Amino acid sequence: MLLADVYMYTSVRGVMIQQEKESLRDELSRIADSVSESIAVIEDISKRLYFDVSIVHIVSTEYGSYEEVLEDYRSYDIIDDYLEYYHQEIASITVYTYNATLPNNEYFVYADAEVKKDPGYTETVRREGGPYWSYDEDTITGKMSLKLSRVLYTEEMERMGVMMIEMQNKRTELPVTEREDMTLFVYNNATVLHSNKREADYEELLELLMENDADSFSDKVTYQGEDYLMTFVKISPPYCEEFYTIVSLRPYKEIAALAAATAIGNLIPMFMCIAVAVGLILIFSNSFSARVNVFKDEMHRAAAGDFRIAAAPEGKDEIAELQRDLNSMILDIQGLMDRVVQEQVQKEQLNTRQKEVEFKMLASQINPHFLNNTLETIRMQARVRGQSEIEELAKMLAKIMRRNIQVTDSLQSLKSELQLVEYYLKIQDYRFHDRIRYEILVKEQSGTEELKIMPLLIQPFVENAYVHGLEAKESDGMICIRVEERSHLWITVEDNGCGMDEVKLKKVRHLLNDFETLDRTHIGICNVNQRIRLKYGDSYGVTIESEVGKGTIVTIKLPIIT
Repeated sequence: MLLADVYMYTSVRGVMIQQEKESLRDELSRIADSVSESIAVIEDISKRLYFDVSIVHIVSTEYGSYEEVLEDYRSYDIIDDYLEYYHQEIASITVYTYNATLPNNEYFVYADAEVKKDPGYTETVRREGGPYWSYDEDTITGKMSLKLSRVLYTEEMERMGVMMIEMQNKRTELPVTEREDMTLFVYNNATVLHSNKREADYEELLELLMENDADSFSDKVTYQGEDYLMTFVKISPPYCEEFYTIVSLRPYKEIAALAAATAIGNLIPMFMCIAVAVGLILIFSNSFSARVNVFKDEMHRAAAGDFRIAAAPEGKDEIAELQRDLNSMILDIQGLMDRVVQEQVQKEQLNTRQKEVEFKMLASQINPHFLNNTLETIRMQARVRGQSEIEELAKMLAKIMRRNIQVTDSLQSLKSELQLVEYYLKIQDYRFHDRIRYEILVKEQSGTEELKIMPLLIQPFVENAYVHGLEAKESDGMICIRVEERSHLWITVEDNGCGMDEVKLKKVRHLLNDFETLDRTHIGICNVNQRIRLKYGDSYGVTIESEVGKGTIVTIKLPIIT
């Protein structure tokens, strides 16, 4: 619970600080939304005036008398309407013209050389009709106001003047000055337009703003040697490079102190819970300690090998349940020990019988070398008597037997394995004659001596092709063995025998990958697949395709090893 208290204090304090950050961010966002609404209004009015034909007429007309000017001034009241209707947002609208015949009034002013030297005017002209947001300083009060300016064009796209719309100062200054925290309204993170605190130098604060290009931010910073929670929200007018930033600074120690006080207040119930829990533990632990000690003694006695059953204690509490479970465990151990002894006796008896069987099997085995020597004697007798076919059969059978006797797990050349298969095929050819033909196709004969494969991989499938696929055919039987070297080594054994239906094929495929319950009729092919996968991995092995009446195709996929 103490760890929980520490965690809760840290969590609540962190949550309170985060909530304060979000609260300040939301407060500045509301101010930013209000300013953005005023900006949107001024943007909309600038678009309307941009396409106002009456302004084009007034600015582009060469007036011969003041009466003509006065008549057009009197008939044009759109700017008056905008200023009256949007007086909360707009302070003034001024159009600087290049028409020297047009006398100045409160809305139309001739752009003389002095006006054209103004940086804001120059930047507006450079934008070529694009909006330019800046600020304007009142020469009397010294207060700053936001200002939008853009170039006006005729229908022939000739520049006829510059329009400037100034926002009411109170729309941006009042929300800043009314806040208690230090708050600033900054232009392009370079110029402070409004501030509610007197500060001679904002250079360090402006540097902090320039280091962060996010649209909104709220986190701890170091300002003038102290920690502050700095929060800011950017206002970016549309289609404009300039932006305004509302910045707030609040001493971080005030926020941390408030969060810590709130977190500690939340911990008081937890401290009370700890006190009550400790009291309850002290009261009830003594009532259980004596019975626990008794149970401990029983456990030690059982661990020492004394499996006498103790009397079951009365009651339904945890100690009584543990004692009953201990008694049950002792009974299980006694039964288990009896079964272990019986199983050990049975195992010894089984081993004895197995040794007897192995001895009998050993006594009845024929020495493979004796069989090989006998075949060699038969071959020599056949040669003496001119029986060339019998000699050839004995020779090939002896070679097959010798390979089977000498077989190990070491890799053999592909050429020797194909030669062994060819011996087997020739022996079968003596048996079936023209009923079954065979062919061995190797794409690259020169590579068979260099390529290495595991022994006895091909012969089991060739034997299966004869036994299960081709023996029943009376004529036109064919077995084809193909060897191809691509990204891997592919060996295909294909026959045109009776084939298999879907049920039998599914069973064979299952047995091919079931290494636990091998079917005695398919031990050879399963053994091949198991050996390949155990040595090279599951990406290699044997696949089988078959169709009733059309035959069977066995594909062996192996890595290329030289």
